Amino acid sequence: MKRNCSTRSAFFVPRILIGLLLTTVSVILALFAFGLRPLDDNKWQKDSPGWFGRLASAFGVHLNSQKFAALEVRRRGGGAPTSKVSGDPTQAAAQGTTSPTYTGPRNNLRPVSSVRTLPLRNMPAIPPLLAPVRIEREPIRPQPPTDLKGVDRSAQTFQGAVISAPSPAGVSFEGVGVGIPGFVPTSNPPDTNGRVGAIQYVQWNNTSFAIWDKSGTRLYGPVAGNTLFQPLGGACATHNDGDPVVAYDILSGRWILSQFVVGASPAFSHQCIAVSATGDALGSYYLYDFVTDSTNFVDYPKIGVWPDGYYMTGHVFNPAGTSFLAGRIFVFERDKMLQGLPARQLQADLKKYSGKPQYGFLPSDLDSLTPPPAGEAAFVIGPDPVTNNSLDSTRVAVTWGATPTITLSETKISATWSVPPCVGSPSNANFNCVPEPSPAVEADYLDNLSFHLMYRLPYRNFGGSPVQESLVGNISVKGSSSNPKHGAIRWYEFRNAGSSTTTPSVFQASTYDPDNAYRWMGSIAMDKDQNIALGYSKSSTSIKPGIYVNGRLRTDPLNTMGAEATMVAGPGVQIGGGNRWGDYSGMTLDPVDQCTFFYTNEYLPTDGEFNWATKVSTYKFAACVPAPAWGTVTGTVISLPSRAPLSGVLVTLNNGYAGATNADGVYSILVPPGAYTATAADAARNCTSASPPSASLVVTTGGTVTQNFSMTGGSNLESNGFTIDDSSGNHNGVINSNECVNLNIALKNNGCADERRISATLTTTTPGVTVTRGSSSYPNLVIDESGVNNVPFQIQTSNSFVCGTNIEFSLNLTYASGNKVVAFTVPTCTGGPSQTFGPDSLTTSDLTQN
Repeated sequence: MKRNCSTRSAFFVPRILIGLLLTTVSVILALFAFGLRPLDDNKWQKDSPGWFGRLASAFGVHLNSQKFAALEVRRRGGGAPTSKVSGDPTQAAAQGTTSPTYTGPRNNLRPVSSVRTLPLRNMPAIPPLLAPVRIEREPIRPQPPTDLKGVDRSAQTFQGAVISAPSPAGVSFEGVGVGIPGFVPTSNPPDTNGRVGAIQYVQWNNTSFAIWDKSGTRLYGPVAGNTLFQPLGGACATHNDGDPVVAYDILSGRWILSQFVVGASPAFSHQCIAVSATGDALGSYYLYDFVTDSTNFVDYPKIGVWPDGYYMTGHVFNPAGTSFLAGRIFVFERDKMLQGLPARQLQADLKKYSGKPQYGFLPSDLDSLTPPPAGEAAFVIGPDPVTNNSLDSTRVAVTWGATPTITLSETKISATWSVPPCVGSPSNANFNCVPEPSPAVEADYLDNLSFHLMYRLPYRNFGGSPVQESLVGNISVKGSSSNPKHGAIRWYEFRNAGSSTTTPSVFQASTYDPDNAYRWMGSIAMDKDQNIALGYSKSSTSIKPGIYVNGRLRTDPLNTMGAEATMVAGPGVQIGGGNRWGDYSGMTLDPVDQCTFFYTNEYLPTDGEFNWATKVSTYKFAACVPAPAWGTVTGTVISLPSRAPLSGVLVTLNNGYAGATNADGVYSILVPPGAYTATAADAARNCTSASPPSASLVVTTGGTVTQNFSMTGGSNLESNGFTIDDSSGNHNGVINSNECVNLNIALKNNGCADERRISATLTTTTPGVTVTRGSSSYPNLVIDESGVNNVPFQIQTSNSFVCGTNIEFSLNLTYASGNKVVAFTVPTCTGGPSQTFGPDSLTTSDLTQN
């Protein structure tokens, strides 16, 4: 018998109860089976509670992380296997294995559309422990050349002058890691990297990121990396695979946050890129999902900023990670991404030498406010795959327009490098390499990440005639004779004179090797006065792995560094953990004063595994003269004729720097001194024009310029949630079959003008659902105001309605200025009212829970 809306008696349907019982039993059995499945021999799991913990997690209950949390610990990045087991392919085998199906890059020039997010501060956060955890086998590195015999007799074997090294600049704080209360690492190594912008510092370590102000106050996070990509959907939302890069576009004052996706279907490798709409890292982002290879594994992506594109390098392996196929350069269409417009990518494989693909290379990354000469090709530099007597240089030129092109000019740089030793036992070359003190044993020794130019390759244009362009880089190499053998840091300053076709030359280079300690995992940068800062890890059989900083003044003798400074003396050693360490670290430069370095790297606060912490500290050379202070453009944006303040309006300067208005309609943009043109726009609000249409501004050093705008346009009525009243039915807060339900549907005016005389008609095409009362009026809605229908809508589900079917509704609106249709979906029979699980529950809004 059909249950009508006028019927109010209780009812009982036996087949529904039986079906629910069977469904519950099947779900429990499935979860039980999931919890008891054996792990692959090449996969690791930490503190797993088995099926009970997984069952609890499935219902959103967080149990004690040390006893029950099922943390499938990922060991990823850089090329080491997830674990050492018998039968692992050797490096030589990996390089010798060929892939007969590899056909090179496929340039799909179809533009990729973006999604603009809400401000990050308003987006639902995914706690790191609730993020999807994927375990992928690490690709196996190719065999590096070892033709350079002996030690580097030109190495710097002494500590330099204290005055030549940078000094602490007063800011030091714990980054993402166990130094933040409640944070539990779920992967190793941390892939430590971070970047300083005009007003904030962003650090993204493997699968979690957080944001601080520049004084070290944490503003946001840590949250799972894919929090940022939830509005995009697809692989970028469902995967949280790490290998992140935080970049900062100094030419436009924007953030570029990115991580990769591996093992997706139907396309295997993706790069998920978020470009901030303003200079605020907590603001809105334009999200992109670029397929980087539909078949193969693109590993170790590193991004550099250049005026004509965001350049990325990557290592292409077969899907199993057992065969290294190619070194590849990717270029993403920067000017479109800054506007949130559909954007394209270009790809090209780097040249092979003697049949061996290039590996361990990096793209140039702009640090100076002065851009490269107009139209100049970007730089890519890395170790040669055949000889230790050369580095490989690639100049990459792209054109966009109707028919995009990418052109590579590939040559060699005369420069030496070598392979740092592995002193662990059992022999596992390139994995258990760096010694540690007891209680670590030789099997615990750390990965040295050889055969990589270490992130980043910073570029600066100093101008002049001829133009002086400088790039700095570093690589881990073998040190002087010692027992046990040890590694050292070799650093380079390359120079170029403004040409797109020339090969950069080595202006200075040296191996910093003052003692028998092992130095590796470096990152390097140069300030506005040509002083260089170098950060790295150091360890030995008597020194626990710690963080150290060195540098040189422009006026120092060439090829020398100053006196090493301790940033963090290592409190603990790594025991187990798959030998992985760091994978990269991050030395970046404050874009405003152009003198202050922010360095981040890994350390262990106690002996153990998967208990890594990271530190962020600032350094500066006393001799560096800060760049002219930036100025501020600010103002208020209102709607006419209502004069209501408008939030979310983008005010953009002609160089790309931008700010969004807050709830009071006020925006603020920190920008280098100069002359600009400012415009205001908000198409999402249905604002169609601004007054003035544009404004010319002159920003002085440390000054403030006020520019107000008024906007005109139409309303924008959007769905703002719904409530269900099934008191005449099951009264369980869920739509069931054979039930009468009242719906209240909220509307919000997210537009540029007030709206009045609003009426609505509700319709649906979902089978088994009838709208029995479908008309109602709404109150007048001023800008940013919400309201619900004056008379509840009413629907009736049939006896044959399939429980779990989403009901698709259309709300047909008519109002004084026009009409529109608002579509929305209401779920059914998928749960009951909100449940409280007690003190062990985990809420996504409370990031302090662990």
